[in-house]
Amino acid sequence: SDVCSSDLGRFTLLIDDRTVMAMKARPLGRKGVVVGDRVRVVGDVSGADGSLARIVEVLERSSTLRRTADDDDPVERVIVANVTQLVIVTALADPEPRPRWIDRALVAAYDGGMAPLLCLTKADLADPETLLSTYRSLGVPWVVTQLKGEGAGDLTELRERLQGRTSVLVGHSGVGKSTLV
Repeated sequence: SDVCSSDLGRFTLLIDDRTVMAMKARPLGRKGVVVGDRVRVVGDVSGADGSLARIVEVLERSSTLRRTADDDDPVERVIVANVTQLVIVTALADPEPRPRWIDRALVAAYDGGMAPLLCLTKADLADPETLLSTYRSLGVPWVVTQLKGEGAGDLTELRERLQGRTSVLVGHSGVGKSTLV
């Protein structure tokens, strides 16, 4: 089964077509369980209200996205696993693009075994070419979206690039991640 969400030590799993609540079994100790993990479970997997299964094993991860350690925290933390594509969502304006952050996200994608996709939002506010000229030469795939003006709301190309992949969207506050979802 796959871990779909995590909240205060309780995990929502997808088993076949049903959601099951689970917690980590004691023998796993400090081993972390993150969204995207593929796990083995025992116990009540009916999905009925109030039921609770136990995660007894975390299977090997094919990819990981890690948050680097803070100055006062020496541990690098895995925040999502088994993703095939990292969608780097960046607004072309409001807020302004942050190329250094995009560069770090690209490194994280390649380092974690994920294909990157640069998703530029709010193309009605600024010309995407300025930013794309930097990344086109690197061969980074990209899509451009906008909410207003001609072509507004057309997510056909983005949907095609998401099809058949397990993707995670990353980006600063206000860039349009929730709107895209």
